[in-house]
Amino acid sequence: MRQLLLVIAIFSTCIAQAEKKPNILLICIDDLRPELPSFGKDYIHAPAMEKLFTQGRLFKRHYVQAPTCGASRCALLTGIYPKTRKQLSNNAIVSHDHKAQPSFPAWFKSHGYTTVAVGKVSHYPGGNTGKDWNDATKPEMPNAWTRNPNPSGEWKTPQGLMHGYENGKGRERGKTPVIEAIENVRYPDDAIMDLFKIEFDAVVKQNKPWLLAVGLLRPHLPFACEKKYLDLYKNKTIPDYSSPMPAKGEDWHKSGEFNGQYVVAKNPNKDAAFAEQVRKHYAACVSSSDKHIGEFMEMLEKSGQDKNTIVVLWGDHGWHLGEKQIWGKHTLYEVALHSPLFIKGPGVKQPGVATDRVVNSVDIYPTLCHLAGLPKPKHLQGSNLFNLLKDYQARRVEKAISYWGNRRSEITPSEHKIYDKKTNKLLQHYDLKADPKELNNLIKK
Repeated sequence: MRQLLLVIAIFSTCIAQAEKKPNILLICIDDLRPELPSFGKDYIHAPAMEKLFTQGRLFKRHYVQAPTCGASRCALLTGIYPKTRKQLSNNAIVSHDHKAQPSFPAWFKSHGYTTVAVGKVSHYPGGNTGKDWNDATKPEMPNAWTRNPNPSGEWKTPQGLMHGYENGKGRERGKTPVIEAIENVRYPDDAIMDLFKIEFDAVVKQNKPWLLAVGLLRPHLPFACEKKYLDLYKNKTIPDYSSPMPAKGEDWHKSGEFNGQYVVAKNPNKDAAFAEQVRKHYAACVSSSDKHIGEFMEMLEKSGQDKNTIVVLWGDHGWHLGEKQIWGKHTLYEVALHSPLFIKGPGVKQPGVATDRVVNSVDIYPTLCHLAGLPKPKHLQGSNLFNLLKDYQARRVEKAISYWGNRRSEITPSEHKIYDKKTNKLLQHYDLKADPKELNNLIKK
């Protein structure tokens, strides 16, 4: 009888383990270019991300669907291309029809997951809108999160946190510096980390599967972080990414966020030394985020739940560091659309081997459904990436589609075309193999 009970217990345990859904840790990084050693940028100090990239699949040609925070995140969370003016705004997720087309946290919540967001995941840290983005009666994503706590800490409000400086200091438009590095102080991502630790401890102690999303703010402007991260670049030379201003009528802007909302000591397009200084501060902010990513992964490993947790690291878009004489995002050039994507989870073959296949942010939602064994909602417009997790060379339709203003971008393995969204007229065309910096528009004016 004792042996029979033991067999039944073992069998029951095996069934429970087989039916247990995987957890999901989603790490969102703001304004993260593919400025990492795995992309050939060996001067960048990012050991935590590089270690993580050995454990799953890095998608080296991942493109976002819009070169701005809110719209890009809306595409990730909903699995829908942002074609309209509302869908291309920072309030894109607010205007979304959440009942008819549930976001992936809402979908996972409806299938038994505890869903928690910490930091900047949709657009506003804490997930609310209204005054100072702090009105709990006006959530960005109704019924999506089990918890979406306010991470503001000493910055007091999500708006103060978003563009914050050291020790609770907020941005004053046009009066605070675009770059900063101070010793032994706290910056906004430290407050996000404080709250992450609390929420992580809570989800790992429960019996339900969990989806925990965390959004770090750096390297978003201002490029401000602890001085120890800037010191990593003291004796390093940062590449000069400068390239000529594009021809009139092509995709260009005056870097309004960079020049208009901060004190910029010199014109980086005319002062090479200052341009390098800005690039070093950007790199330092990447390193500061990398430190927190290392903390996330250490906590996950110590919890013992790392073997049953899907990890996704995603950059919400790229950022010009002088390319086309632009310092910012908000263009359809490849540099503003290209960002890292990494997935660690069940079924990954040859972990640590990257894929060069072109993929989209809207592909993440259906992929997570597949990995978690959930049905896929009908509204999704992306494609499942599981074949690329099994085989990094798997064939697929390779086209990244993105939108901004009245234009549509289409990137394939070798070409980049930008169209007028209304007329479908081809406005810009680049041969990415012969001209990876997109200096020669093949459509002659």
